[in-house]
Amino acid sequence: MPTISFSLEYLQRLTPVTPQQLVQQAFDYGLEATLHPHTLEVEVTADRPDLLAAEGFARAVNIYNGSVRAASQIPQGSLPAALEDSGRVVRVDPSVRSLRPFIGALVVEQVNFGQAGLDALIQFQEKVTQTFGRHRKKIAVGVYDLSAITGTIEYTTAHKDALSFVPIHSDSALTAREILTQHPTGKLYAHTLPEGDFVPVLRDATGQVLSMPPIINANGVGNVTPQAQSLFIDVTGTSAKAVTEVVNILAHNFLDCGAQVKTVTIESSDGNPDGKSVTPDLQARAIAFSARFLNEMVGTNIAKKDLHTYLSRMGLETTGTSFILVPTYRTDILSQIDIAGDLMVAVGLDNLKADLGVIRFHTGTPDPLKELSYTVGNWAQRMGLMEVKSFILTDPEMLALFSPHAIQTENAKSRTYSAARTTLQAGLLEILSHNISAPKPLNLYEIGEVLQGSETGEVYETLCWSFASLDSRASFATAKSYIQTLLNALKISYELTDCQEPRYISHRAAAVQVNGRTIGHFGEIHPNILQYFSFPEPVCSGELDCRGLNLI
Repeated sequence: MPTISFSLEYLQRLTPVTPQQLVQQAFDYGLEATLHPHTLEVEVTADRPDLLAAEGFARAVNIYNGSVRAASQIPQGSLPAALEDSGRVVRVDPSVRSLRPFIGALVVEQVNFGQAGLDALIQFQEKVTQTFGRHRKKIAVGVYDLSAITGTIEYTTAHKDALSFVPIHSDSALTAREILTQHPTGKLYAHTLPEGDFVPVLRDATGQVLSMPPIINANGVGNVTPQAQSLFIDVTGTSAKAVTEVVNILAHNFLDCGAQVKTVTIESSDGNPDGKSVTPDLQARAIAFSARFLNEMVGTNIAKKDLHTYLSRMGLETTGTSFILVPTYRTDILSQIDIAGDLMVAVGLDNLKADLGVIRFHTGTPDPLKELSYTVGNWAQRMGLMEVKSFILTDPEMLALFSPHAIQTENAKSRTYSAARTTLQAGLLEILSHNISAPKPLNLYEIGEVLQGSETGEVYETLCWSFASLDSRASFATAKSYIQTLLNALKISYELTDCQEPRYISHRAAAVQVNGRTIGHFGEIHPNILQYFSFPEPVCSGELDCRGLNLI
């Protein structure tokens, strides 16, 4: 988990809670905190980027205690639904779509945070981009002195050799190419931009360079001092959702330290109305919930009308309906199960007691599908296959080699594990690719859950058995022998028909049908896939849907 150190001097400006009490308050909130002479070190969960800021941490503590949000004396639930328009515009050129397509921004006026506040802002900027922003690749934050910016801001691209400016804390101008290859910061973050001759750039109406996102700010306008009275802040990235979330978190942070936050209009330079938006947005999100579900999950018996007493301690607002309003800085609340987690924190673990009178004991019966999986696994081992287990979440690029319709997770923290597997074969071949140097043959199998999409667009879970063999003699006949041996052992009548799966070599694959329904396939893996995994020898593989074996 990310660890962050908050200045006690700055925290005391944001919350009346004493440093000693903050440690216990953090523990009650579900966080680990350690008190040092001048700082409070807090371990923040990865799903709460708002707590990476001193303002966000103080806000959580203050609301949990039922007091005003922060130094701005904002009572809980009294934030304006809409912010004043700053009149500032960011015009986005279509050329950035292939590099870093999304941007959000905000204007902050009446800033009076001093050196401690500026240090807290810089710390949040670095922490959120390193963790939630995946080392600036997903999102990056730029902070500028608004008084040095003129007119409309243009977000466009420039050739690496044509773009030249003085990087922050430097004395001489460098081209974008020189920054990426020679400057320490440029070399550190060069990987965040795609290969090519163009880079993104922010300019004002006079042509002054503000920054080269997400690499580095320009000197002068990007060199913010504690005396700055107004700021322009941009968030660029590859995820529109992540960009919007961080812009909203920044807006809440500045409101909590007493500054005035204004919106910025984002519009496309080609006049496309779909490219126009206004950021930030303080409009709370409505999440459907059931009081019965919350009580069952937490083990409480709280009336629906009394939930406000507890959920308000977590910054959530009940409406008297079946919806709860979630503030935009709470990016971790996706459904009512997350609300149940907040309810448990609000009630307090020490206040949850087991009721032994409602415990019921009963003897269960085995799940027929699990029983079948044990039988299938037993026969697989008799055939000389070794069992392995791969992750349910996997790389969508790798999965696309086997299935064109990957099921993406909505709020993935890592691209490598951002798609739910629709086949076991991708995981098996990945494991084989990590053991190419092992003695051959390598014969593996796996039994596990996969997600499939129906023709109506619904997603359902099924249990599959899959195998893969890496060997110089691996062939269609090898794969066929595994399938036939298993089905004959299970006494299942089947038919083999032509298979057009692109993962296999044409005319070297077959589909398995039981009672006229296709339940699986097998064959020799296509050379394109072999090349992707760098296999030096042929691979044969197959997969069966256990639910289609008609044994249950």
